[in-house]
Amino acid sequence: MQIDLLKELCQTAALPGAEEKLQKIIVSHLKKFTSEITIDCLGNVIAHIPGKGPKLVLDAHMDEVGFMVHHIDKNGFLKLTPLGGMDPRVFYAQRLKVHGKRDLTGVVASIPPHISKNGNNLEVPQVEDCIVDLGLSGEKVKKLVKVGDLVSFCYPFEETEDAIISKAIDDRVGLFVFLEALKNTKKINCDLYVTATVQEEAGLRGARIITPVYEPDFVVALEGTVSMNIPGVPDDKTLARAQQGPEIRLLDRFLVADRKFSFFITELAEKKNIPYQITVKKAGSTNATAMQVTGKGSRAAVVSVPTRYLHSPNCLAYKEDISNTIKLISLLLENINKLKI
Repeated sequence: MQIDLLKELCQTAALPGAEEKLQKIIVSHLKKFTSEITIDCLGNVIAHIPGKGPKLVLDAHMDEVGFMVHHIDKNGFLKLTPLGGMDPRVFYAQRLKVHGKRDLTGVVASIPPHISKNGNNLEVPQVEDCIVDLGLSGEKVKKLVKVGDLVSFCYPFEETEDAIISKAIDDRVGLFVFLEALKNTKKINCDLYVTATVQEEAGLRGARIITPVYEPDFVVALEGTVSMNIPGVPDDKTLARAQQGPEIRLLDRFLVADRKFSFFITELAEKKNIPYQITVKKAGSTNATAMQVTGKGSRAAVVSVPTRYLHSPNCLAYKEDISNTIKLISLLLENINKLKI
């Protein structure tokens, strides 16, 4: 796997509604596979790789969770509104990158334990109630930052022998999977549309306009999914389990996946001894939800890389899970013409 590419994808800031920097990177790589690349009015990247067989959309979203500046006080302290689902417990005391006239590093204000033993530190403050300190005078801040500027997490990409640790693995890993799968696939046996969509974290917005235009037979949403097989979490609450292969999801908060299509994917995995796991849950959602029921509708499945600590500054995914997901998607591209509907 080309881990340097995954690092570039993860470290590039792309907040909902402002995915342009990542969009350019994705387009540059998709040009290796096709010249038929368009960008629609919302900013979705659509790459068409013509072929015989069913029409398939292979999708991953470009945006990451983050924040938007909604207030700047006279002393230069910022207040933020979340973009996407954000647990305030992973926000307090974090380091952030404020994308103003130039990138600025800030910290979410925290109370030192020396002076917080009166019990006021027992409640986690909401994101909107916290302040961000840029270490600059109020006058300088107001010259560099305005209401509406975007803010992302600010931690470096790290690689261990077995895993990667980074912000935005959701869903840069999905983008990485389809780029690597395209590179590794011997023959694509379908009429393929690869989509890098926008504003998933803000309500699956980019995905909603894909299927009405392209009317695919099948849709696969590639994702980084919640994995909680860690100490203290009961087995029935772990959802996807890291180091046990890609997740094939049958049910989530809003999706009932196409069973025939989903089980076809699991059969491909079994034939090539690729580990996988089936999950059934009432949590989360993906672009498959939007693509399944817009336009004429599509047979939708979700294939995900188990990712610990999702929607935090430090997500963790195992290389073996990423590699096995790439292998499975390559198999699907080579064999989807064998699925009879």
